[in-house]
Amino acid sequence: MPAVSFALSRAHSMNIERYHRLLKTHLTDVERDYIEWRLSQEQAALAAIDRPHQNGAHADAGRAASVY
Repeated sequence: MPAVSFALSRAHSMNIERYHRLLKTHLTDVERDYIEWRLSQEQAALAAIDRPHQNGAHADAGRAASVY
């Protein structure tokens, strides 16, 4: 795995762990919905890194950077 992919994978994994810890705390419904939404985004991003690229295209190509 190239260094960039490894770094991205590690960052997403750490975010996933953090969101799981946050979900174990007392949250409002709005906060919980947001954390669950972000968790699903991080899981999808991690899956995109781990799956083989089609036609040599990078998994994040054309994806807008998150502002969060």
